[in-house]
Amino acid sequence: MKSINFFESNQILFLAFLWIFLVASIICTLFMIVTLVKKGDERKKYIVKKSSLTALIVGIIFLIINIIWNIFFEQNSGIGFEESPIIYIGIISIAFNISQAINMKKYG
Repeated sequence: MKSINFFESNQILFLAFLWIFLVASIICTLFMIVTLVKKGDERKKYIVKKSSLTALIVGIIFLIINIIWNIFFEQNSGIGFEESPIIYIGIISIAFNISQAINMKKYG
């Protein structure tokens, strides 16, 4: 009950966070698509492969967490993978871009 009151009292803060997440996920998704389509040498292909693998692992971990949440609590999670894949795509694209920035710094 305390958590519901906390969410209701800070509704504007959560809406601002959701808008920031939405804008960041759109920008990261567009950047991810451009990066995957752009051609490059072997080093850039290696960086894209490592970043894609990291994004895939993050996506699988989030799906496993969602499945465990549904099994133990027998309700839909607040994450919203069932109704809309936009949040899932946003998480994967943000993970891809963070991983690419790390890999570009490491191998670039």
